[in-house]
Amino acid sequence: MRRVLIDNLKGNEIVARPVYSVNGSFLLSKGIHIKMSYVNRLAELGVDYIYIEDELSKGVELKDFIEENTRESCKKEVKKVLENFSTQGNLELSSIVTAAQDIVESVLGQRDIIVNLIDIRRKDEYTYAHSVNVCALAVLLSIKLGYNKNKVRDIAVGALLHDLGKVLVPEEILNKTTELTDKEKEIVKQHVIYGYEAISDASWISSISKVIILTHHENIDGSGYPFGWRGDKINNATKIISICNVFDSMVSKKPYREAYKIYEVIEYLVANKGKLFDSDLVDVFIKYIAVYPSGMGIITDSGERGIVLKQNNGFPARPVIRIIGNEEEDYEEWIEVDLLENKKMFIIDTYEI
Repeated sequence: MRRVLIDNLKGNEIVARPVYSVNGSFLLSKGIHIKMSYVNRLAELGVDYIYIEDELSKGVELKDFIEENTRESCKKEVKKVLENFSTQGNLELSSIVTAAQDIVESVLGQRDIIVNLIDIRRKDEYTYAHSVNVCALAVLLSIKLGYNKNKVRDIAVGALLHDLGKVLVPEEILNKTTELTDKEKEIVKQHVIYGYEAISDASWISSISKVIILTHHENIDGSGYPFGWRGDKINNATKIISICNVFDSMVSKKPYREAYKIYEVIEYLVANKGKLFDSDLVDVFIKYIAVYPSGMGIITDSGERGIVLKQNNGFPARPVIRIIGNEEEDYEEWIEVDLLENKKMFIIDTYEI
């Protein structure tokens, strides 16, 4: 299985991972052959890529770090909660706890985890998919830090609801395709206040979850909002969500920019350790993120082209790859290289095959 941009589809490819509609039904089922009419419809929905099975991707190990049905059901739950809040105002949101618990159990069920981000997003579900991804990443990091199950669940709830207040920010600002004005930026910043006010008096949500909703944009150097808190004044749960939120935001396509490559986002997190992000938490986080995801096209330091076959646990920047050609030609025989064993070969970039 490998990822293919919609624009690169030629028709008749075999779908390897289903694409869902906003209500959870299939837009594309696994195993069907792509027709160009499907491609046009996917483009209309803002789907940028799908996953296919072909000869090149044979042997690629690509598994989501939470179960597919859990991801989809949680997106539906977050969608329902946010839509109800936007139309009805302050209301009971406790059903989100079940979704959070499902994600916790799904992550706990995995043994050796290297995160390959493989969820397929439509433009109309960015907020819901983002909330679920931030939650899953935060749960993973919390578990690796040794937090007890109750605390992990509270962090998960806060993560799922961290952008609750954005439903009260005008859509024309959230979806603006050019840089925001200073006034618009201040309006967006209010989402943390709106979200907190919606749940501040709720008895079913923990103080940890509440503080995440209010402070997930605080930075340890004091440059964040709404309070400009520094260092130890910021709760560790908030520091976790901050890292996961920025990571998922940067690897996602936005109306005003293309998605960053994962290795670029990892470099950004590392460069801002001790400035925006807690150094120790960043160090733990990046241990479990595939720098070069399975199924991704890669370029080596010698100019050869290849595809990532699988990850080496504990070494997210040194996967097993298949070399398929160089700048001038495709090789008749492909070569598999374990970068954990071959210390002289390096990946310098990724590309869409």
